[in-house]
Amino acid sequence: MRRQIVDVPVIQVRPSRNPRWQQKGGWEVFEAEGVCPVWCGENARQNALDYAQQRMGYGRCDIQVLDESWNVVEMITNEDLKPVV
Repeated sequence: MRRQIVDVPVIQVRPSRNPRWQQKGGWEVFEAEGVCPVWCGENARQNALDYAQQRMGYGRCDIQVLDESWNVVEMITNEDLKPVV
């Protein structure tokens, strides 16, 4: 039986480093260059995380949650999906 190695895309949920969004408590969901929606306000982190988890449902990926220093503090994996054979 052959084993298949699959690169899993990573979505990052992180505090924004953009001064415009930092002032508003902005959290961004980085999927790829040019794909980085931002949520602001009291529930920004949770809203960004909810969005990332919803995006995770469309295919195999992992979510990294970063802190203010952009260190990974939580990893959410999508292990329920089986590889396509």
